[in-house]
Amino acid sequence: MSGRGARASSPWSADPLSWLATDWLALACAAYAGVQSLVMLLLLGQAGDRPFVQAAAAVLGVSAFLLVHVATRPHRGPLREPVAWAAIGLVLVALALSAAGYGGSVFRIELWWAPVSVSLMLIALTPFSTGLQLARYGVVSFAAAALAAISLAAQVELGWPLPVAVFLVVLQIVLAAVGCIVFVSVVTRLFETWNERPLGVDGESGDASDRERMAEASATGTALIDRIDADMSARLAAPLRFVREVLERGAVTEQDRERARALAAALRAELIAEAEETWLERLVRGRPIEVDDADRLAERLSLPQRTALRAMLDALLARPDSGFIAGRVELKAADQGTVAVALRILSTLPEGRRVTFLAPYYVTLQAAVDDIRWRNGTTLEVDFEVPVSEAVPRAVVQRSPAPPPARPQAM
Repeated sequence: MSGRGARASSPWSADPLSWLATDWLALACAAYAGVQSLVMLLLLGQAGDRPFVQAAAAVLGVSAFLLVHVATRPHRGPLREPVAWAAIGLVLVALALSAAGYGGSVFRIELWWAPVSVSLMLIALTPFSTGLQLARYGVVSFAAAALAAISLAAQVELGWPLPVAVFLVVLQIVLAAVGCIVFVSVVTRLFETWNERPLGVDGESGDASDRERMAEASATGTALIDRIDADMSARLAAPLRFVREVLERGAVTEQDRERARALAAALRAELIAEAEETWLERLVRGRPIEVDDADRLAERLSLPQRTALRAMLDALLARPDSGFIAGRVELKAADQGTVAVALRILSTLPEGRRVTFLAPYYVTLQAAVDDIRWRNGTTLEVDFEVPVSEAVPRAVVQRSPAPPPARPQAM
């Protein structure tokens, strides 16, 4: 995946399953905004001359968070940008209504509750928005808050110079917008790398003790070094044994030359095959899953599509209760620039338990692909089409065309 692709992804689209844990984020922001406004208006005496206007503005701001909560239910799929703009619009209307309620009144602008609600709205939208979307939301929110602060300063003395008053109002919005944009960019980029790691092999389990050991080994780098050394030693075992035999004999025969050429060709072919593996082939290496992808179409899947496919494979291979025996993934070019993906799964689970086990992953796939078909039986079959726009990456080794035949020489 390119950097551009990562910037175009939101945390939710990059990993819909794990980001279901953000179900309560919008409600938490709504509760915080409601409590914060009550504290400012009642306990700190910032209700002004029109307390009912402030109360109405606070209720309107909380309703914006409820809109986000309803619109981001798992069955509704990704949050559409028009809905996000509606939520931003509601909280900005609440900001404007609160500013109108304070018009002509003396209050402490540093304790104004409405800008906090705007910054909380940016936080509530973060899991479901890309960095560019958050930048647009932040710019509009910044402009609206700055205009509201200037309007208030023009009506009454706020106890601060105008630039300072505007700074106090927009600071938290700027911090929230920049922080959320950086968070989304870092999370999507790191998740892209993490998501393409090979699945566990050699009977690795996913219990807490194993995860702790792997984390400790990764911290020191010894696990990675040992694995590289073991792979390289296994790959070079035959060539090194051959070199030692020649050195001990002290002479090179024609058979040695033939064997050296064969060993070099085999080593080259192995290295090229490993370098040209797609992310899907690296993912299932060493597992009972066959990948049929002669055209390297797996590289054209987007990060959300890769995540959805990996989530299902990860569940089948990592959990002992999946009953998984073997599988096959086939990718073929389809019409209108799409990729057809067929997944065949052989499992020992009964049909009912198999459907229950894989239902969440089916829902995730349904949100990321088109025309998904699910056929249950002795072998579970999942077929779907993937809309793509990126060209297939070129292979590591390019085949040069044959040279043109030489022109016949005139006699």
